[in-house]
Amino acid sequence: MSWEAFRLTSKSPAELYDVLGPEGVDNLVRQFLTACWNALPPGARSMVAWRRLTQEIFERNMRVWGRIKKPNPVLFFEDLRPEPADGHLRQAMVMCWMMLPRAGGRNFADTKKIIQQIYQRNLEAWEQDNRTFSAAPKKSARGASKTKMPVTKAKPVAKKKGKGKK
Repeated sequence: MSWEAFRLTSKSPAELYDVLGPEGVDNLVRQFLTACWNALPPGARSMVAWRRLTQEIFERNMRVWGRIKKPNPVLFFEDLRPEPADGHLRQAMVMCWMMLPRAGGRNFADTKKIIQQIYQRNLEAWEQDNRTFSAAPKKSARGASKTKMPVTKAKPVAKKKGKGKK
């Protein structure tokens, strides 16, 4: 286990929340998705290839995570591949577990559910962004493109009353 991971595992959920904020796990999942995009060869990047790679890495890490019976910081990082995407995803999983409040007991199985929800939410956002930025331009209504925006005149600035000389 790296010294950074060990340092973070010694913090309480409240301390992690204070340092990372509520978006800490989501941010790591987004870094995972970006690392997957960057792992694809330039010129061959597509949403289909990206989705296949993200799903493969996500499922592989969830299988490793699913073998853990009792939470243990050393087990969190076992069987971790050296690729950046695996590292970001596993960090997100660990942070998710560590940020869950300890009061009332935290359930290790909840971590997988929460990560799955955050992962799905981010996949949907990527798909929506892909539609936004890769769609063909919409045809405008007949004559709409020739219509000019109305020009409004700026209001004159009121002159300040100055103090007269005595």
